[in-house]
Amino acid sequence: MIYAMSQDAETGTQRKANTSQDLRALASKSMSLAASVIKILCTIFAAILVIHIVLTVAGANPQNGITTFFANAADSLTLGIGDLFLPSSESLKVILNYGLAAVVWLVIGAVVARILNALAP
Repeated sequence: MIYAMSQDAETGTQRKANTSQDLRALASKSMSLAASVIKILCTIFAAILVIHIVLTVAGANPQNGITTFFANAADSLTLGIGDLFLPSSESLKVILNYGLAAVVWLVIGAVVARILNALAP
């Protein structure tokens, strides 16, 4: 242990350089992790929207707990475009509006992940 302490004292500038490199590596890993988490979350949001589309188009029972869960979650994830298109067919309305919201979530995830990865040192 004494040897390690004296070695640190002798190589103080080298230790600072290593610490700087360690901080850069930590920042890079943190940014990459954040990018991955955001991309995964956006993919999950898009999947919830797609599941809602499938359940609605397939005619799932709207009183069922699972159907209600996905309908409520999808309504929260539409980004304000849940009523952008108003065709006469309810199935087409759900496909267009919620499908567009799913695509937007995927684009958001990809763009933010790319920006975070580009900002990583």
